[in-house]
Parts: sequence; structure tokens; C-alpha cells
Amino acid sequence: MVEADPDLQHRFARRLTVAGNRVVGTSSGEGALALASHWAVDLAFVAEDLPAMEGLEVVRRLAKLVPHARIVLLVSDDGPDVSAAAILAGATACVRKPRRGDRLIEIAARLDAEAEAAERALTQVAGAAE
Repeated sequence: MVEADPDLQHRFARRLTVAGNRVVGTSSGEGALALASHWAVDLAFVAEDLPAMEGLEVVRRLAKLVPHARIVLLVSDDGPDVSAAAILAGATACVRKPRRGDRLIEIAARLDAEAEAAERALTQVAGAAE
């Protein structure tokens, strides 16, 4: 969880933890990159409005550092230009920053379901090729 606002970061992290996720939070892009270089990251929520390094740049660097991770850019305006830039930078999704942590849980569950469906499809294709 990369969020500059400590109260919001704590609230989001708490909701995700209660839902059964292990969450590590930081308030900066530099902190996110340092954490990702030492911890296994499978999902990252990155706010666009971070100090020193924009969220989009954090997404770009995280995608290179941990290419298997699913990265969600949390934005104040989720228009098509912003979403396209986020996807090109390596984000899995770009969504409007929620007011409640429950929305992050829904996003994480949706991404998990999509990943499982893709894995099943690959398994079927591999089985059919044999």
C-alpha cells in the first residue's frame, strides 16, 4: 500500500489485513521500491499523488522490479488518458481512489479471480498441446 496520507494508508491497510491479506505500507515511491526489493510483492496499490515521485513513475519502476506483481494505480480522475498511461506504465488496473477500504478488497478479489481464470486457461492449453 503506497499512500502519502498516513490516516488513509492505515485505514486501507487495516481493511485489507482484516480481509486476510498481509499488507506492508509506505508513504513514498522510494519506500515502495525499497520494500519491493526485499519483500515478495504480488499486489500493490499505488496512489498517484505521492511526494518526490509521481505514482505513475512508481508503477513504471515497480513493474520492472517485480514483473509478476499486479499493480493498481489509485487516481483522483480515472479518465481514459490516465488509465491508458497507467496501463502503458505497467499497471494492471487504474481506478478512482476509494473512500473506503472495502473497495480495495473488491478490486483485489477481482484481480485474484482473473489471475486464477488465466492460469486455468493456460493449464488447459498446455494439456491440449500434449
